[in-house]
Amino acid sequence: MNRAVRIMCLLAVGGAMVWSAGCSSKGVRSGGTTTTAESAVTEPPPSLSVADLPATEFPSTERSNAGIAVAKANPAVAKRQMDEMRAEQAATAAAGLRDVFFGYDSWTINEEARQALSRDADWLRAHSAARLSVEGHCDERGSSTYNFVLAEKRAKSVRNYLLELGIRPERVTVVAYGKERPFCRDRSEACYQQNRRGHLVVKP
Repeated sequence: MNRAVRIMCLLAVGGAMVWSAGCSSKGVRSGGTTTTAESAVTEPPPSLSVADLPATEFPSTERSNAGIAVAKANPAVAKRQMDEMRAEQAATAAAGLRDVFFGYDSWTINEEARQALSRDADWLRAHSAARLSVEGHCDERGSSTYNFVLAEKRAKSVRNYLLELGIRPERVTVVAYGKERPFCRDRSEACYQQNRRGHLVVKP
């Protein structure tokens, strides 16, 4: 009898250990679903978008993805956004403003960029009512979160240089697009160079 009781106790303890090990190997994701310890180690964390970060991470910078969900759900909003984009493209092409290009992982304004911005500032002085948006862009390398921060730094570098040239700050805003809107999609250094830019857009 004692032997039977001992066996029963051992089975109960073993079952409890297996059950507790199974419970402790689960983790909770941000969405509330569970994942095993193995997948939690091998699966890379989900990439964050700029909307997932606090507003203080990107002060005075427009969120590029703020209206995407609304536009998808509302065709009227999508049409208005497309009309605004076409108007901006037309105004920018007519102005003939020059973009600024950056080195890899850099937001430094080089000599070629200074010359381009000097001409852009001349145009802005000649068109005193014009407003400008500086879009920061990156190539495809690096995480989305890192590239949003880098794109913001690039856009702000362009804006700050225009302010140094005498352009009033209320005329120039910045927006960070990261790697989400590439000009060129080839995987080559020449293509990456085109995507590392501060793109100047005239706001009609």
